[in-house]
Amino acid sequence: MAQSIFTRDTGRTLAITRYNAGAAKKIIIRDTSELKEKIDLSRYQDEINVNPTRLVVVEQFPKAGEEVPKGTPVSLTFMSKDSIQVKDIAGLSDPFKIKYKGKSIKKVTDDIQAEEEMKIILDADKKYTDMTSVEKEAVKKYAVEKGFIEAEPDEAVAGAIYTDLSFIYSI
Repeated sequence: MAQSIFTRDTGRTLAITRYNAGAAKKIIIRDTSELKEKIDLSRYQDEINVNPTRLVVVEQFPKAGEEVPKGTPVSLTFMSKDSIQVKDIAGLSDPFKIKYKGKSIKKVTDDIQAEEEMKIILDADKKYTDMTSVEKEAVKKYAVEKGFIEAEPDEAVAGAIYTDLSFIYSI
C-alpha cells in the first residue's frame, strides 16, 4: 500500500514525493465564469464560502514557475489540512512528531492560532537565529507549556521546534 509522504524544502513549499491515490479523490474543476454571470450567487454565499486556509495545493501541473502559453489549463490537486497527518511530513524534529502523533496539520495550526504570542512571532516569518532573545524565550516557554518537552530546551531543540511550527503554520 502506498503512503502519502510530504517533504519540505528551503522555500517552505509542500512537495509531494509519493501519493496515495486511494486516500484522496481527484476533482475536476471547470471554468464557471459563465454560470456566475447568470446566477445570483449572493443568496448562497454562506453555502459556497470555503475557508481557503483549510485546503493545500499538493500537486500542480504544469509545475509552479514553469513558463506556458497564455490560456494553458493548470491542474491543481487539493487536500484538506484535516487529512494531512503530521507523521507524513519528513524532516520534523522528534519532539514535534511525538507531540502531534496521530494529529493533522490542522490541529497544529489550530493550536498556534489559540496562542496570540506565538502567532505574532510566526507571522513575523523570521528564522530562529534572527529572533530577539525575548522571542526565543517565548518559543521555549511555548515548547514547555504545550508539552513538546518537560524542561526548558536548549537553543538547538527550541530552534528545531520553532522551525517545525513555522513550516506547518506557513502551509
